[in-house]
Amino acid sequence: MTRFQKSLSEKDFVVTFELVPGRSTRTRHYREIVRFAEAVAEDGLFDALSITDNAGGHPALAPEALGRGLRIVCPEPIIHFSCKDKNRNQIESDLLALDREKLHTLLILTGDYPRYGYRGRAKPVFDLDSVSLLRMVSEMREGFRLPPEVPGGGLTLPPVPFFPGCVVNPFKWSEAETVLQYFKLLRKLRAGARFVITQVGFSARKFQELLFFLREEGHEGIPVLAGILVMDLRLARILHRGAVPGITVSERLLRTVEREAGAPDGGREAALRRAAKLMAVCRGLGFRGVHICGAPLDPVAARELLQMAREFFPRWPEFLPEFAEHPAETFFLYREDPENGLNRPERQALSPGKARGLLYHFSRFIHRCFFSRKSRLFPYLRPLAERVAASALEKHFTRLEYWLKKGLFDCQECGDCVLAEMAFLCPQSKCAKYLLNGPCGGSREGWCEVYPGKRRCVYVRIYERLSPEERREKLLRLELPPRNWALFRTSSWLNFYLGKDSTGPRAE
Repeated sequence: MTRFQKSLSEKDFVVTFELVPGRSTRTRHYREIVRFAEAVAEDGLFDALSITDNAGGHPALAPEALGRGLRIVCPEPIIHFSCKDKNRNQIESDLLALDREKLHTLLILTGDYPRYGYRGRAKPVFDLDSVSLLRMVSEMREGFRLPPEVPGGGLTLPPVPFFPGCVVNPFKWSEAETVLQYFKLLRKLRAGARFVITQVGFSARKFQELLFFLREEGHEGIPVLAGILVMDLRLARILHRGAVPGITVSERLLRTVEREAGAPDGGREAALRRAAKLMAVCRGLGFRGVHICGAPLDPVAARELLQMAREFFPRWPEFLPEFAEHPAETFFLYREDPENGLNRPERQALSPGKARGLLYHFSRFIHRCFFSRKSRLFPYLRPLAERVAASALEKHFTRLEYWLKKGLFDCQECGDCVLAEMAFLCPQSKCAKYLLNGPCGGSREGWCEVYPGKRRCVYVRIYERLSPEERREKLLRLELPPRNWALFRTSSWLNFYLGKDSTGPRAE
């Protein structure tokens, strides 16, 4: 067991603290991180320190490098491990390096879209999504069995004792975004996540909603830590502008922080008190712990925060009105409890879905006729596809396919078409992160985090096209494998009949 895993199993309530490395090890910020880690470790203030991975999409010191140094002075850190910057081979290499350094507690994330780096914006990779990465880590926990076609094929590698966790953003205000976050969380748990940390937020009802959902879906025992933000005026203004994907600060809360900043201490105590009250509320709601973000690297402030949270806990229901603000028309998965402003364990009805256009119905008809294993044409078309693939017609056939699909779906020639699973919307062309197993947590009011106001999140559009029954089948139960780049610019139609893609061999 990792130290953090042991804390989760032995303690009633755990507290972790997030560190954000900078772009250099030669600055005062780096020295402050090290001094802070040494001080809080000496006092035993936190159960773990976590280290972000290029937070905000900007380059920074690799978390494993800082983690290697911190292991000497404090308990094993939680290493944030994101998908955005590495292909799957580099991911495996980095996981092996973490094993070598005995850094086994991981927080698996999709990651923020890359922002400005050396001489411009970096290329987004996202070769795996967070669900696929969790699946990979889980297989490494059991012992990788190498495919027969690779060097050393057939060999089973020794198990690696990773303890992986995942994140969820319950602070979504529309039905589609809310349900999609929870569906993806269930996929992550199925793929092997052992603990959950939430995005930061200020809605007690949304915090409780997450716990209700996990209990209803049979995951009451999974340890969940609530993300708690210690927010000064500068950070409040940044978040209010929507500069950090997935975090919302209302106009009312911003004005409150502005008033508090006029105090002689610049609002320091007020920020700590707000965070401490929310920590007490989350403990009262039933969270197994909290994950503190945005706090100053000040051991004195850390002690004050924890002391206030302990003092506030017996009175936690008193603070619920302070965390009851929501945008207009907010969707909640459960009905409101009028006595306390929280939730009752009664589900709200979900929308039936929007009307589907002519292209959707035409595409679905074509799929059922020609690309379903249940189709009566399948036994006759398969040998025809084999003959085309073995002839000079294959090149022309592929060009024809992509000429048609480019105009209809903006096809990206992946050779492994998942249009039928995605309500005939292509995630390779319409998702900035190319995600195959649900959305990231960065959308806002239904807009893609990368193109706000210009492009709607493709998964929101998929959700709206599907019926409630189809949503659970395609957005919850189905897990798509990562894209196979060996099929790039080959015919997805032929690959289906030849059994090369991810959908052809699967019985429907």
